[in-house]
Amino acid sequence: MIRLKLLRRLAISVISLAVINEFAVFLHWYSLVWWFDMPMHFLGGLSVCYFSAMVWLNCFEGKTVARIFWNKNVLGFPFRAKLSNARFLFDAVLTTLLIGVLWEGLEFYLFMQYGNPPFIMLDSFSDIFFDIAGALFAVYGILPLLFEEGTARTRD
Repeated sequence: MIRLKLLRRLAISVISLAVINEFAVFLHWYSLVWWFDMPMHFLGGLSVCYFSAMVWLNCFEGKTVARIFWNKNVLGFPFRAKLSNARFLFDAVLTTLLIGVLWEGLEFYLFMQYGNPPFIMLDSFSDIFFDIAGALFAVYGILPLLFEEGTARTRD
């Protein structure tokens, strides 16, 4: 049941992000409203955290093909059947941080190659901050689901 609730929240956040972004591009909100990328990064961090939570939840409970590789130790990672709630949520937030930093790296690359969009270091820090804020808000929504379903994970 936790997967279904996470999937619903993920779908709602991604669809909201896509619809708002389409309106923003069509109505030029990114250039007219200087702070508009802040709520978009918040919503993006929320979506990425829900997605990474789904991935971590499925991988560590053996619901994906990746378990085949991990059981055979092909990738060099031993398979762990259980993961603590704190580690599970920390990994979801850390994945969100990694993707946010990679996104800012892409913006920096585009600036270095084409000079557009203008790259400002303070804006990048702000974007990463709002990515993490969205991820922490998602954790605030995921944590009750973990205990509601009795799916509290134990430490290895």
